[in-house]
Amino acid sequence: MSPELVDSGNTSVELELRVRDRDCFFVAASADAACAVELEEVVQRSDGALLEFFTVRGAGPERVLEMARRSPAIEEVRIVRTDGDESLVQFVVTGTCVTVTLADAGAVTRSVTATDGEGRVLADVPPHVDVRSVVERFRDRHDDTELVARRQRDRCVAVTSRETERELLAGLTPRQRETLQTAYLSGYFNWPRDSSADACATALGVSQPTFSQHLRAGQERLLAALFDPDEHGD
Repeated sequence: MSPELVDSGNTSVELELRVRDRDCFFVAASADAACAVELEEVVQRSDGALLEFFTVRGAGPERVLEMARRSPAIEEVRIVRTDGDESLVQFVVTGTCVTVTLADAGAVTRSVTATDGEGRVLADVPPHVDVRSVVERFRDRHDDTELVARRQRDRCVAVTSRETERELLAGLTPRQRETLQTAYLSGYFNWPRDSSADACATALGVSQPTFSQHLRAGQERLLAALFDPDEHGD
């Protein structure tokens, strides 16, 4: 029996959803390759496409590439790095996506994982959003979905963390933010680098000089917010 969908008042609610919709790549991949798939981060590109980073455990990189290239939901795919049987994979997603479904319903994705064809999604529903409408929209878009649990959640720590993040990133343009986020997630700042400037630019659908320009401008603004907050806030 599904948990009761009652009014949550002024309290944030955490939803746990079980998903078996094979139109979702992470679900289908975990079944076809008998592997574990975990969403690390999502970047909203300026052209509207989603750049998603998944860790895949238990399937070789060639197998992951093969599955992604067959999926109508995936436009581009690239292996960022591989360590043993674990790979960080970058996808440009244009098809069915649980994070978009939740965002459209007013909820915030906390985690997305899948093993053996069964996905598990955790999401936060803010106090001003109707929990029932979130669940109904998710079920409408994703077949074979079950609400496993709903839990009341203490929002104090999460709100403080998000406020701090917003203050640091307030001076960045959307393009600078997506550039910095993509560079970081792609391992551009690692040594040796996991991704080149060209690879990051391709992931974002821009030229390499454009990527480098936004990266440098974003770094300068972020460092100014960290080391010269008074001037940054004027």
